[in-house]
This record gives sequence, C-alpha cells and structure tokens, in this order.
Amino acid sequence: MSFLSDAERTEILAHTREQISRLPGKGRRKSELLRRLGEPAAVAAGFTPTEPTELKVSGGRQFLTRILAWPIFALSVLTAALLVLGSQFVALAEPLSFGYVDGTIFGTLAELELSLGSAVMIFAFIPVLFSLLPLVVHGIPGLVLQVIGALATTAACVLGLASLGAFLLPLAVLLWAQVFTPLLMMRGSMASPGPAWLICASAALLAAIGYTTYRGLQGFTGNAWLILVPAAALAALALLLPMRRRWSHIALIATGLLVTVAGFIAALPTTYEAPLLWPWLAGAMSFAGGHLALAAGMWHERARNLLALL
Repeated sequence: MSFLSDAERTEILAHTREQISRLPGKGRRKSELLRRLGEPAAVAAGFTPTEPTELKVSGGRQFLTRILAWPIFALSVLTAALLVLGSQFVALAEPLSFGYVDGTIFGTLAELELSLGSAVMIFAFIPVLFSLLPLVVHGIPGLVLQVIGALATTAACVLGLASLGAFLLPLAVLLWAQVFTPLLMMRGSMASPGPAWLICASAALLAAIGYTTYRGLQGFTGNAWLILVPAAALAALALLLPMRRRWSHIALIATGLLVTVAGFIAALPTTYEAPLLWPWLAGAMSFAGGHLALAAGMWHERARNLLALL
C-alpha cells in the first residue's frame, strides 16, 4: 500500500481490524493456524505416494501396420466379393483386355488364365488373408509373411494379367507398401515422405488414370463426359499429392471409391455393359495412393504430438 497516503492506509487497516474482530474467536494468529493444521509429519502421513501414470503409446511400427492393414483388408474383401459374385451381374473385363496377341509372352499368360478358368478368382482371397496377419504376427516372422503375401498377390496379377488378375494390381501395390512403408518411415522420429516420393507417386497415379481413361473410352456407348469428368477429378486430386493436404488425400480416397461404384453401375446389362476393369483400376489405384499419403501424414502428426509431450 505504499502508493496510498497515510490517511488511506490508516483507514484500510482500521477497517480490516474491525472485520477480524467480528469473526468467531476474533481471528487467528499465524502460529495458531499452523498448530491447528497439525505436525508436518502427521499431515504427510495422510498422503500415499504414487508413481507417475505410464503413458501408453503403441510402437511406431505397430501404429503404421495398423493404419495400413485395415483399409487394405477392406479393399481386399471388396475385390474378392467383386470377382466371385460380381461376375454374375456385370462384365468384369473384355477378352484379352490389354491387347495381347498370340505368340507373345502376354498372349501365353492369357492362354494360361483361360486354362485356369474360374480358379483365378481364388487368388483374390490371398490379400484378404495376408493383409491382417501383420497385426497378430510381429517382428521378423511378420515381415516374412508380409513379403510372402505381396509376392503371392503379384504372382496372381501376372498369371491373370490378361483380365481378372488385373483387378489385384492395386492390392499388390498396397501389400508391397505395407512391407516397405514402416521400414522407410521408421528412419527418424519425424520421418515423412520426401518431395521426390510424392512427385513420383503423383506421376504414377496420373499415368494409371490416363491409361485407364483411354482404354475405358474405347467401345464405350455412352457420353464421353461420363468417363472424362471423373477422370479429371481424380487427376486433379492426384496432382495435389505433393502438397501434403489431408483433405485432398481423403477426397482422393472417396472419389476413387465413387469411381469404382460408378464403374459397376456402367457395367450392368441395363446400362452400358462397359468392362468394369478400367474404372476399377482407376478408382482402386486412387484409393491406394490416397490411403498411403494419408497414412504417412498420420504418422508424421503422431510423431509431432509425441515430441510435444516431452
């Protein structure tokens, strides 16, 4: 109260003493208050020491495996259901859909697929099985199983590349990514895909969208804009991959799924009977690219949040 005058300080002190005198017992002295609180040892005995609560955080590899595995499993189930059940309702692929001719290695693969017949569809269940195994089998055995699953799916793609095996291409990409993504992202606490990785992924996805759009337009009996507009939307979102925007990754995933649904509708006998392979590849590859970019962003955000707790 040094900024007050003597008269003001005197008035405040007098008022305070008056208020204290009105209290029961006319107030308490400091020594009396301490005595009433009890001895320090007795007060301390009333509290039980506890250890700090452990912060339960899953390991980085486990986190990456989990966020990669479930979407891959979902796409695997959808692909298997499509190959097993969808063939009864829609035209999955045109004969020798990649333009293979006799006398070439690709023509030989086409003949091999024809000899296998519907057994090629059994290969669709390989990703369903191997996509979730890393969640229950960890360490080196889990990595070995991941490689086996990726190799088996790749082999199924090659054996049936003439038509039905091509449906497994997005799953082969995702299963190989499930193998290598944890190895690459675990290089440092804040590791994230560099610009070169994202630019290459964007270019590869644009190439896939361009090729599938070109093949889808061939023989399509509907208006071309029914193919060009979704393809343009996928291409625009693919160009945004290097920008590392979460909303664009989610939009790419959602648009990819919508394209596969639209392709299924266009493949119905009551619409255009267009081969489902091309919109499926465009949509599923976009789903794969968006999912991998989103998973990388989630990993980077997790690492940043953990560092903020230190």
